[in-house]
Amino acid sequence: MPVWIRRVLIAVAALIAVLVALAVWLLMTFNPDQYKSLAVDWMKTHLNRTLAIEGPIKLSVFPRLELRITKITLSEAGKADEFAALAEADLAVQVIPLLRGRIAIDRVYAKGVRVALLRDAKGKRNTDDLAPPADPAASAPAAPSTTEPVQPLLLDVSSIRLADVRARIKDDAAGIDGDVVLQEFSTGRIASRVTTPVKMVVQLNLKSPALKGELRGACEVTPDLQTGSVTLSDMDLGFKGDAPGASQIDASVKGGFAFDAARGAIDAKALAVRVSTNAGAIKLTDSTLSIARFSHDAAAKRIAVNQLKLRIVGTLAGPQGGKPLTMALDWPDLDVSGATLKGSPLSGNLTLAGELPVEAKFSSGAPSGNFETVRIPGFELRATSNASARKLTASVNADLVLQPDKQSLALDKLGLDLKLEDPALKPLALTLKGQAGGSPQSARWDLTGQLNTSPFRTDGTANLSGTTPSVKASARFEALDLNAVLPAPSAIATPAPSGTAAAAQDVPIDLAPLRSVNGTFSLRAASVAVRQYRLADLALDATLETGMLRITTLHAKTWSGVLDATVLADARASRVAVKAIASGVDVNALLKDVASKDLLEGKGRVIADIDTAGRSVSEMKSRLQGSAAVQLRDGALKGFNLAKSLRQAKAALSTNKDTAQRASQTEKTDFSEMSASFLIDAGVARSHDLDMKSPYFRIGGEGLVDVAKSRIDYTARATVTDTSKGQDGADLAVLKGLTVPVKLNGPFDAVDWQIQWSAVAAGALRNQATAKLKDKLGLGAGAASAPAPQQQLKDKAQDKVKDKLKGLFK
Repeated sequence: MPVWIRRVLIAVAALIAVLVALAVWLLMTFNPDQYKSLAVDWMKTHLNRTLAIEGPIKLSVFPRLELRITKITLSEAGKADEFAALAEADLAVQVIPLLRGRIAIDRVYAKGVRVALLRDAKGKRNTDDLAPPADPAASAPAAPSTTEPVQPLLLDVSSIRLADVRARIKDDAAGIDGDVVLQEFSTGRIASRVTTPVKMVVQLNLKSPALKGELRGACEVTPDLQTGSVTLSDMDLGFKGDAPGASQIDASVKGGFAFDAARGAIDAKALAVRVSTNAGAIKLTDSTLSIARFSHDAAAKRIAVNQLKLRIVGTLAGPQGGKPLTMALDWPDLDVSGATLKGSPLSGNLTLAGELPVEAKFSSGAPSGNFETVRIPGFELRATSNASARKLTASVNADLVLQPDKQSLALDKLGLDLKLEDPALKPLALTLKGQAGGSPQSARWDLTGQLNTSPFRTDGTANLSGTTPSVKASARFEALDLNAVLPAPSAIATPAPSGTAAAAQDVPIDLAPLRSVNGTFSLRAASVAVRQYRLADLALDATLETGMLRITTLHAKTWSGVLDATVLADARASRVAVKAIASGVDVNALLKDVASKDLLEGKGRVIADIDTAGRSVSEMKSRLQGSAAVQLRDGALKGFNLAKSLRQAKAALSTNKDTAQRASQTEKTDFSEMSASFLIDAGVARSHDLDMKSPYFRIGGEGLVDVAKSRIDYTARATVTDTSKGQDGADLAVLKGLTVPVKLNGPFDAVDWQIQWSAVAAGALRNQATAKLKDKLGLGAGAASAPAPQQQLKDKAQDKVKDKLKGLFK
């Protein structure tokens, strides 16, 4: 053996011996506690985070690098709050492949992982110190280099197994708040262009958006780690839970799906979607969507749809229970490549059972256009219903315009004609013409039409990109009769009297729907009819934002006068506030419409500034506060004839007892003027300034009206001012100059009127004695009423007294 070969072998043997000795020494001298303290100190010094390693650390170096750690926690930066925690983890990396530019990982295992991912409204994350956000300048393409490009490391993972991985997510900027739990995640070998099985079970419990349920699935995954593309085959995904706008979801997706990251292209084959859920008024049961193939490649300007079949099966909620609903849509073929397009018409049908059964069929012409715009001309829908009590005919015509890149659909040359005959409704005829369109981000419309004989126009836009849709809409009607689409008045239950069992049943109030949309709204109408209300020259402007409805303008002619009001409704606090001035109105018509009460007549001015909050009618009544005032003329207070009762003063005073009378709709107390104001607190309105005038008397008073309990407790004080008119003038003369208390007490529908004669009996006797003395002195009512100066009357009386005294002494 040559000397140089022997020396090389000796050197190699010596090197191997040294490496083995070094490895043995490293493993024998490895002190995990020393590295624990180093890691803890480094984390505190450089990142201001507290790292705690309670479990042991196990490390092996050759032939693979293996690391096993347990019981680790890491705090938030500068805080004691927990950022992440780990129960146990195991990682094994082969050393030799690293020298060849490959990352060969034998296994990745983790269990009991907790992490908090936070981002505030300004975009600051709690992970920015660990992984700073990418710098746009740094991510810009570098200038071409003449050196040979560096080959990326190749990743090869034998398997991944994760269990009980919990993430607490709170992203104020994106509106996400909740928990995500990866209960199970496992894979086979992961390498570029190698197919591996993947299984997962994920629990979702998000407050915002409201998403709760379990996502479970398995598929074969083929990744391309160099391009970021991925292919899924034998896909079987399922979700059960609740989502925004839907509950009791049971959905599954099967088939194959491929995504080309470089081109942004997707290609789906044998795709089958099945859904059962409750979505608003619709309950879907095993509804399906199947597509033999769907592909979209923007770079190649290509779209292909083959054998699209949509089948909807469910029920539509109604007052008489669920109405079976079915729908079918078929689109055999669409193939778009650049400026070339070929395809087949679409067709389908819809049926809806129930009280108003509907049968509809729709179809279209063959599509035309190109990749940017696909036009489906002659879309036509015909719907009929020939129920025994209802008849419906409807037709819709439009050209459908699809823009796949923008994900938008427009209805061009839209025309709608609808006629409905229903015993519970007024005959309804609706026509519409114009344009409408939308996409996942926005919607728009510009329509003119006619509701029965009244023309109208409406236009608007909607932004659908945010969490809450934002709408800007306006409408103008000649005559808006909402009773044409509401049950006829005869079908509406008459309000139950106060105190009855029906009235005792509280009515809930839910303002939550105000949170479902934001926007600005404008309505103008020459006349409006809705239930019992009739308005003319209506102008209404409103804004709605985050559950806060503000009606800034509400102006209309109504109740023979003019109404100006502003309204605030806050869904967050379930609060309603109203400021209103009704001028020149018929107060009797107002009370009948608003409160279904027939208590007061007259014309004048009503002012209200009220505020309340609650989740039911009774709660809102009990928390009512604010103020109100009324100024009326030439009216009457219904239920009691005070003038008639006061004319019976002599008979009532003879018994010296108070008299009570139950309110009657056939009686009323007339007045020429009346004014009063009220301060309202906790559902009770108190008044101290009643001022009512009539030809015979003047009334003041004070008391309270309990709105929450629908009761009144009021004391009116009537003062007789004129006794010269009518045949009962002599009876009223007994009360002239006296103030007669009249007590009103009881529920609104059964008020007791009590005249407190005992309070005026002494004064009335004095008036009677004075009247008799005047008669004896010859100062009767006629003399007293003669148009002589007061001093002359006084002198005449003195002369007559002297004459009487002379006769007495003779």
